[in-house]
Amino acid sequence: MPTLPQSHLPYVDKYFIRSRRILEREGLNPRVTMQVFFRNGPGVLAGVAEAAELFRAASPLLEHGGQVWALPEGSSFAPLEPVMHIEGPIQDFIELETLYLGILTSRTSLANGIAPPDLTAVAAKARSIRALLPTKNLLYFGARHWHWSMEEAICQTVIAAGFDACATDAGARAAGLAAGVGTIPHALVLVFAHHVGPQQATREATLAFDRHIEPECSRIALVDTFNHEITDSLATAEALPGALWGVRLDTAGELTGQGGAADAGQPFVGGKGVTVSGTAAVRKALDAAGFGHVNIVLSSGFGNLAKVAAFAAAEGRHGRLFESLGIGGLFEAWCATADIVRVEGRALAKTGRAFRENPRLRRIL
Repeated sequence: MPTLPQSHLPYVDKYFIRSRRILEREGLNPRVTMQVFFRNGPGVLAGVAEAAELFRAASPLLEHGGQVWALPEGSSFAPLEPVMHIEGPIQDFIELETLYLGILTSRTSLANGIAPPDLTAVAAKARSIRALLPTKNLLYFGARHWHWSMEEAICQTVIAAGFDACATDAGARAAGLAAGVGTIPHALVLVFAHHVGPQQATREATLAFDRHIEPECSRIALVDTFNHEITDSLATAEALPGALWGVRLDTAGELTGQGGAADAGQPFVGGKGVTVSGTAAVRKALDAAGFGHVNIVLSSGFGNLAKVAAFAAAEGRHGRLFESLGIGGLFEAWCATADIVRVEGRALAKTGRAFRENPRLRRIL
């Protein structure tokens, strides 16, 4: 695998590129701390040196007083233990998240005995998801789940198997599509939370997206950052009457979505993360408020065929619940996750995540 592409931008999830543009135009560039961890483990960490090379080559982070701290290459780590902290102005590295997570994920997966993605198996899973959901919009959101050098091959595979879009320009173009797709990540909402407060952040981030992003791009609000899925769905629908295409639910696996059942006695119906009951609660609230035209996009965990089947069956019982799925987990991997956990030195994070000290981290940049 080559270590770095000639340009990182084609391999970046589109919503990070759009977020950088929004931050520049809004004049927002706070210093943040990004925390990286794995849910898998215990295991051995790999890819640290390659990730450091990416920061050196593609970011002015060091010139602006930024720092990167990590466990040394080859270190053991435990599930949820921070393996990296990145500190600096958000505009300096928001576009790098897809690549450094893909580097850490792929190298660490290989170091712990996970095989590279099998494209035949990826195609089979993609076709199975399409068969379960023949009329839904299926988006491949898995660029961060493996090394950038496989992105084009994986995207060609999933589009040929029936998916509709990919999140990176490189993957989309390789698959014969015009460009990658994507709207708002948690990082953008958290910067707005620092700027206007958590209660207004989802609405204001969506309004900023509407101000600065080309009108042909659908307006889709990310509404789970502070676990106010219903409240923030209604607030953004009210702020963009007639213009909001949809809301995205990506509720963290540590939380029960607002309005969802804590335990419905059936897998994926209740409990934590994105569930049928949580989705149905948002759908009901939007419909009751006169926003039946606002669609729902779901992401998180939909590489699991049993979860996809549960949602397909739920639509048979409840009627229309969602229009699109963002899906990343089409192959086995130990996936690195990144979250903003501090802004300008103060605690500020997605609900369910928080800054965690790790005295084993060493400065690498």
